[in-house]
Amino acid sequence: MSILKLMLAFAFCTVYYLKQEEAMREECDEQVSVLASFAPGPKQTVRVTPHLLKWKGRRYRLGTMGLYHPERRGNKRVHIFSFSSGETAFRVELDPDSLEWTLQEVFYG
Repeated sequence: MSILKLMLAFAFCTVYYLKQEEAMREECDEQVSVLASFAPGPKQTVRVTPHLLKWKGRRYRLGTMGLYHPERRGNKRVHIFSFSSGETAFRVELDPDSLEWTLQEVFYG
């Protein structure tokens, strides 16, 4: 099963079809460093594009961008990004108030 299929699976339905020998999923709740660009978007919005993720002393160059969606949690809005670096897929959240990035899930392929 490819990383792209895994990303689509957890981005749409939070349904996982994983065989133990093919991939491993790790749930995290860790702050990470992300190098991202911020550019003007449509209708006075800002377009955020992650490029590099630093986690546990390693740097991951983000190759394939998966899905993005905002989510409301009470009065707070969080931006959720899915992307991959080689055979590893990540799901991170950006808090727009503090500009802190939190790693939520990692898939190893």
